[in-house]
Amino acid sequence: MNKSSIERFTDRVVDYEKFRPSYPKEIIQVLKEHIGLNKKWLVADIGSGTGLSTQLFLENGNDVFAVEPNREMRESLLHHFKTYRNLIALNATAEDTSIESGCVDLIFAGQSFHWFDRMACQKEFGRILTENGHIVLVWNQRDPEDAFQQEYEHFLLNHIPSYQSVSHKNISDDDLRLFFGSRPMTKVSLPNQQILDLRSFLGRVRSSSYFPKEQAENKTLYDDLHTLFDKYAISERIVFKYMTDIYIS
Repeated sequence: MNKSSIERFTDRVVDYEKFRPSYPKEIIQVLKEHIGLNKKWLVADIGSGTGLSTQLFLENGNDVFAVEPNREMRESLLHHFKTYRNLIALNATAEDTSIESGCVDLIFAGQSFHWFDRMACQKEFGRILTENGHIVLVWNQRDPEDAFQQEYEHFLLNHIPSYQSVSHKNISDDDLRLFFGSRPMTKVSLPNQQILDLRSFLGRVRSSSYFPKEQAENKTLYDDLHTLFDKYAISERIVFKYMTDIYIS
């Protein structure tokens, strides 16, 4: 992960913490059923951010390394989970985690793998995993079947020049199979959603690294977002739908 990637979210921590979607709690049950996850497993949450994915494993009783190179996001995580004794936050990257070799039972990356140097982190993951350890990569994908999400995607493509170059959608299932190599890959998808008023919707939009934050300097852009919101809102709320894709190896 290069320096520019690490710093992309520095000025978005508040919006990220407040308005990014959480992950379905059912992920824990999925991992229990597919790979036998239990409370004794040591988990490394790589690119943990403010802890949206870390929380799943802390609440399951696992000891968790939260690996996050961005200082502001790491501090937010530590503040939010300061009462948990089973958390160690590390100022490190996916390519150099600083974790002892051969001790991690599960590597988890939520909404972060597309920022990693794949070759370097593949080597690092192999180093820190136990012999029978597992890798799980997860993304909250905006639901492509939802009419609002289809129009929102069209909006991004037309208004945000950098969107396509940094989107996690650039990584295909075949890319992930290649990354996992000889390890078998299972894909599970779970429905997920947020109920957002206009303020929350704009906060969700601003939490994305590619989106301009300043409304006054991007009035037309934000006016178009208001129009899109009003078109689909019911009782001044929209349902922001996702499919949470879980890749298990």
